[in-house]
Amino acid sequence: PRSTLFPYTTLFRSEDCQKFYDQNHDKFVQNESVRASHILIGVDAKATAEEKKKAKEKAEKLRKDIAAGADFVALAKSDSTCPSSQQGGDLGFFVKGQMVPAFEQAAFSLKPGEISDVVETQFGYHIIKVTEKKKAETVAFKDTKARIAEYLKGQKISEAVNAYLADVRKTAKVEILMK
Repeated sequence: PRSTLFPYTTLFRSEDCQKFYDQNHDKFVQNESVRASHILIGVDAKATAEEKKKAKEKAEKLRKDIAAGADFVALAKSDSTCPSSQQGGDLGFFVKGQMVPAFEQAAFSLKPGEISDVVETQFGYHIIKVTEKKKAETVAFKDTKARIAEYLKGQKISEAVNAYLADVRKTAKVEILMK
């Protein structure tokens, strides 16, 4: 039996979903993203100039080792101070605005397979390897239609609940009994 409070339990027509998709095109754009790994030689913000120098020298040596053929993943696992070291330095995909500016600028300027020079951030010294890039694209309607239908259904249910509550508030009789 269908509830009179929630009559919107059926899927929305394809035309309704398409209309929403067309009117909200900007919500279906996926920004350019990169998948990168890194090796971080961490330096505390309060480190001395000598400690920073040693950390940078270590990062530069690792960078030279990688350029000479050393395995990036193995070095990330053995030398990186980032928790991502357990995954060989893999940070997954990210879009602009998710990483600190210097790191982001370096990562987005690389092509897949390329390795950055040593990049300094407030966390220390990074060696970045981009493994994959995705261009900005719009998600196809067919790939998001079911999610749009669920969203529209949720909106209709919310509207029905609010209308029901408003009606109940108008007609309800409330008595306050005091001792």
